[in-house]
Amino acid sequence: MKGKLLPGLMICCLLAVSNLFGQETLDRVVSVSFEDQSPVKALLLLRKSFNLNIVFSDNQLPRRNSFPLNFQEQSIRRILDAILANTGLSYRTEMAGVVVTRTIPSSKWRSRYTIQGMVETAGNAETLNGANVFALNQNEGTHSNEQGVFSLSLLPGPTQISISFIGFRTDTLFIDLRQDTFLRISLQRESQQMEAVVIPGTPEREGMDFGHYNFDLEQLQRMPKIGGETDLIRAVQMLPGVQTGPDGVGGVFVRGGEAGHNLVIIDDVPVYNFNHAAGVLSVFNTSIVKSAELLKGAFPARYSGRLSSVLDVRMRDGNKEYWTASGELGLVSGRLTVEGPIVKNKSSLLLAGRTSLLNWVLKPYSRQFKSRKGEEGESSYTFYDFNAKFNVEIGEKDRLFFSFYRGQDDFGNQGDSQDTLNLLISDRVGTFRFRQVYREKLYWTNTGGSLRWSHILNKKLFANTTLTFSELKVNIATASSDTVAIILPTPSIDYDADFGNYSSSIRDLGARTDFHWDIAPGNKVRFGLRIQRNHFVPGIEEYDDDYKEYIPPRGSISRTVHTTGWSLYVENERRFFARRLYCNYGLNLAGWNVDKKNYAILEPRVAISYLLADSTYLEASVSRMSQFLHLLSGTNIGLPTDLWVPSTGQIGPELSWQYTLGIRRNLWRGWNLGIEGYFKQMKNLVNYSEGANFLDDWEQNITVGSGRAYGLDMMLRKDAGRINGYIAYTLGRTDRIFPKINLGERYPFKYDHRHDLKIWGDFRFSSKVDLSASWVFSSGLAFSLPQDAFTVEIPGVSPPVTVIDFGPKNSSRLPAYHRFDIGLNLHFLSNKGIAHHFQFGAYNAYSRRNPLYYQLRTIYVEEDGRLKEEKVFTGVHLLPFLPSINYSVKF
Repeated sequence: MKGKLLPGLMICCLLAVSNLFGQETLDRVVSVSFEDQSPVKALLLLRKSFNLNIVFSDNQLPRRNSFPLNFQEQSIRRILDAILANTGLSYRTEMAGVVVTRTIPSSKWRSRYTIQGMVETAGNAETLNGANVFALNQNEGTHSNEQGVFSLSLLPGPTQISISFIGFRTDTLFIDLRQDTFLRISLQRESQQMEAVVIPGTPEREGMDFGHYNFDLEQLQRMPKIGGETDLIRAVQMLPGVQTGPDGVGGVFVRGGEAGHNLVIIDDVPVYNFNHAAGVLSVFNTSIVKSAELLKGAFPARYSGRLSSVLDVRMRDGNKEYWTASGELGLVSGRLTVEGPIVKNKSSLLLAGRTSLLNWVLKPYSRQFKSRKGEEGESSYTFYDFNAKFNVEIGEKDRLFFSFYRGQDDFGNQGDSQDTLNLLISDRVGTFRFRQVYREKLYWTNTGGSLRWSHILNKKLFANTTLTFSELKVNIATASSDTVAIILPTPSIDYDADFGNYSSSIRDLGARTDFHWDIAPGNKVRFGLRIQRNHFVPGIEEYDDDYKEYIPPRGSISRTVHTTGWSLYVENERRFFARRLYCNYGLNLAGWNVDKKNYAILEPRVAISYLLADSTYLEASVSRMSQFLHLLSGTNIGLPTDLWVPSTGQIGPELSWQYTLGIRRNLWRGWNLGIEGYFKQMKNLVNYSEGANFLDDWEQNITVGSGRAYGLDMMLRKDAGRINGYIAYTLGRTDRIFPKINLGERYPFKYDHRHDLKIWGDFRFSSKVDLSASWVFSSGLAFSLPQDAFTVEIPGVSPPVTVIDFGPKNSSRLPAYHRFDIGLNLHFLSNKGIAHHFQFGAYNAYSRRNPLYYQLRTIYVEEDGRLKEEKVFTGVHLLPFLPSINYSVKF
């Protein structure tokens, strides 16, 4: 008996020792990096580097592409799990060492499980839109949607998942995937990270630029500012293919389009006037912006309604964990933001307000300026913005969001001047007293709101249902009077006065439902529908002057128009050929009903990207767009008096085709180069006819024509290290042709900038100090300069009428525009956790006098003892050298 027991005891001891030895080996912590290694080579390297006895057969391991893996201070057990993930193989420890064996039938290990999750900001539970989620050892990835939700189907087994987002630390998770899993991932903000304007390339995002730009809001805070005011539209204007007038006045023009060709939305609500101060500033309070994306080409089918670009802005949801507040004070405005949980980790409220401080300077300066001209009076200008957002989680699958925005601008100008003139007439003294009084009032309001329900239908299908409201109101009131009193020799009074009240508005109510279906890795489908009811009221409320008999009846000017717009879309995002080929293709069917007239426009969209070689992508796209709204401008400087009018039974929708072809390459660490050519054809463009009066019925004073734009956008950027920046250049051309303008001949568009160059750089001295500078250059705007003048005798009209000959339209050019801006940023964090930020800078640092336009003025000169009248053109300049200072605090 003893003879049999002793060998048994020895075998059990040996097995226990071997198992203990194996467990110690697997728990050993090491660091290793596998660069472009196959599973076979990775096991061989692991065996050699750490003197491990790993037993396996080459035939057991699948023949798949190599993969990169990086392990720092990880156990050998976890490293083996990652190498053997999704191979259908496992391992066990024996006396011989680690033995690799097949444990899962091949028919079973090829099935997939779904990881569904939400990506949030650590510390406040703010969801992140566009975060990259990538399974490193399976070469599969996706990105989070507008609500921070993602879905990714993967093979079972140990999986290494990387989660990254611009301005945040990359997080890596190790998951043994054996069933469908839900993850809530929190990313830490990385204050030291230095990123570029565009999302840096990752395995999932590579090949997906197509002229889409996601803005880094941390970088936005560091860019030079006007009066210390951080502005999103200023950052948009710094991108290639985006032009504007001097100092931002006139609007935003993307790839040769019009100012009204840009769809600007805040939480799905369209904004019809996004400017303050005629375009010097915008309505966006950057302290509450969560994400902003500009699309200027290869439009996905889910976007429609404009020809040139889409600016999709999302407000922050608010802090769900604790109440916090921040404030900011600059030379231009002040702002305050308060946010916090209603129910911790379930619902939150965000409130933000901003108001201008310009009247502190404008009122006394204007009084002094008018006083020097012999006037009494002043000018004033104020604006404010108010934002609110509430959201609540209703279980794991449902969330409700309510967003609200209201902004208003108020401009006033008034003056009162008197003068006395004594003349010697026929040896008699004549005394005349003149008085001029004027009042001008201009104000406009933007109001918008949305209610959105987000619902997870299942592990692969999401739905968003949204109700929206948007309204723009413009009101102008003017009054003026001229009095001439003859004191001597015979008293008399001549009095002339006129006044006018002008108003216009556009209001819409909309509803839309959008679905996002993750069918399989590399295969996503979006589809949905939208309906919108519009209400247009352009025109005059009342007007009176000496020529009122020529003013059409009020009803023909202020004709109210009701319209209904709708659209259906479907788009598919696919990857082929081992993810080397990316495609986004789809259809949008847009419709419009007005005046018993129905329009339906089919808009195909196709965008492809192909990986030619390591880090080199060839991209191309075709997009058809339609637009049922028209923006009529009589000033060309972007004032809100520009009219939004609808397509009617007589005026059809604007249409465009845009073609792009480009190449992108990651040159070396942190450096990226992108070049893209574009060609755009535009039809049914609407413009005022030459000589049209804005007081008349707009439908009777317009002309319909076409346009074209073509050029090359280039961008070289650096987004790593202490020095960041980019060089953006556009070589472009755009023109127009209208039958009632320029005698029907083709002419350059006003904003035809042949060359457009922008340079921005940022140097971080330390975590507390950084210096930012930018320089912009663009060819001068096209305009018409009078070439001759002559008089025309008209029967019954005296005196003869002077007619000015302008020659070919837009045949002259303003001088080239250029400007240098600089800013210094200082960051401090107190012991109590209160963050302080100081910004000092200068706008137009070398005070370049860039003309906004030329004005015809009358001067009087003496010639041979007589007073002679002369006409001269003088440039009107807007912004000279402007210093800036700004202080912000967050606690």
